[in-house]
Amino acid sequence: MKLLTEPEAAQILQCSTSTIKRLRFAGKLAYLPGRPVLIDEADLAVYIDEKKRERERRDAERRAAQAPMEARRWAAIAVLLRPDRRKPKSS
Repeated sequence: MKLLTEPEAAQILQCSTSTIKRLRFAGKLAYLPGRPVLIDEADLAVYIDEKKRERERRDAERRAAQAPMEARRWAAIAVLLRPDRRKPKSS
């Protein structure tokens, strides 16, 4: 169990110490109160894993939502560009 200070946790997450404070106060990041406030490295790893899963789920939902739109776009283009749909050229 390695304990990190807020600046060390901020460095790992590549964010500011105020962001770490916001995460703590929002209950998204567990910590040990005191001076200085300490954050268990395992809790930080859990937070990082949760964010990765959130991002993967959000990306999967976005891809699933895009698939029908891509199919509709392809179908519309296929129908509009069929040779029998084009107007004959007038001479």
